[in-house]
Amino acid sequence: MIESRIHPKSVGRIVVEPFVLSLAVVDALVVVAFIGVGLFMHAIEPWAFPAYTIRTATPFVIGWAIAAPLVGAYRRQVLESVGRTLATVAAAWIAATLIGGAIRSSALFPGGAPPAFLLVNASLGLGFMLPWRLAVTGGHCWRSNRG
Repeated sequence: MIESRIHPKSVGRIVVEPFVLSLAVVDALVVVAFIGVGLFMHAIEPWAFPAYTIRTATPFVIGWAIAAPLVGAYRRQVLESVGRTLATVAAAWIAATLIGGAIRSSALFPGGAPPAFLLVNASLGLGFMLPWRLAVTGGHCWRSNRG
């Protein structure tokens, strides 16, 4: 009898699927937190205006959802290397900023996307995304080395 099972661990270069899904969800939450801090710095309390916060964050969450898989942010090799994590997450966030800026410039979302805004978004957003993803990489490496 031939068994026909799909083994998530053998899905190419992508890490185990439930882990990737969890990582993607937390990535999105990190983007929302970053936007929330930005709103707070502009005297808008994100907890007082949750719909506005979500609407403001959505273009950048969409940007991340498009860019991160395309540049390989969920590949096993990225999670096994600090250097790869730095390079891949930086590339993904810069691309996500540009995609989010394009979406934010449309009539569907509030605000515009002048170059100065995109530059600030790209640089400060890395300050949120990189520590989170480096912690994930560190945890992944630590678990791999333990056994």
